[in-house]
Amino acid sequence: MLPVLLSFEGKKIAIFGCGEVGKRRAKKILKNGGIVDIYSKEFDEEILKLKENNKNLKLIKIDINKLSDDELKNIISNYDFIVSAINDEINRRIVKISKELNKFVNSSTNVEGVNFIIPAYTEVDEVIFSIYTKGKSPLIAKNIRIFVENYLKSKDIDLIANIREFLKENYPNQKDRKKILKMIFEDERFREELKNLIKKWEREKNDNIKGRL
Repeated sequence: MLPVLLSFEGKKIAIFGCGEVGKRRAKKILKNGGIVDIYSKEFDEEILKLKENNKNLKLIKIDINKLSDDELKNIISNYDFIVSAINDEINRRIVKISKELNKFVNSSTNVEGVNFIIPAYTEVDEVIFSIYTKGKSPLIAKNIRIFVENYLKSKDIDLIANIREFLKENYPNQKDRKKILKMIFEDERFREELKNLIKKWEREKNDNIKGRL
């Protein structure tokens, strides 16, 4: 598999099962703009409350165990993406039918034929980092995600991005820009002095504006 970033904006997603995995994946997809229908025998208070505040979420009460392959096929054919989050036996059925219909399909169990993954990920200041362990250790994936999240929060990403744009305009040599950025990124004292200089400049600019009023 090749890692990619995908927008679910306006896409139709069917999620079979509304346990912890199904709810977690529904929340992620809804946050990304997807239109989600969840098929399940029962729905808890958490998902019912989420439904009240989200027009893109529909809850369909049904016993998936009693559906024939043809009935599953009729449902699956209406969607762009399929998430099966029930048990291994039903997940295998849904993955098989979804693949026959050339759909993107994800499973909560390690089923052969799955062709898209929703990994552990974090987003800080528009920097997105994800990790996938092929189901071997969700705990390790979680710990790595938390570590990277804390690391990104400790860095002045917006500051470095703005400086990079400034350097591109004023330093045509890419090696010179790289050297300066490396200094900013690695030298905490230099970075703090630069931030203080920027704050001082912003205060002076605001004072000048007030003086003209």
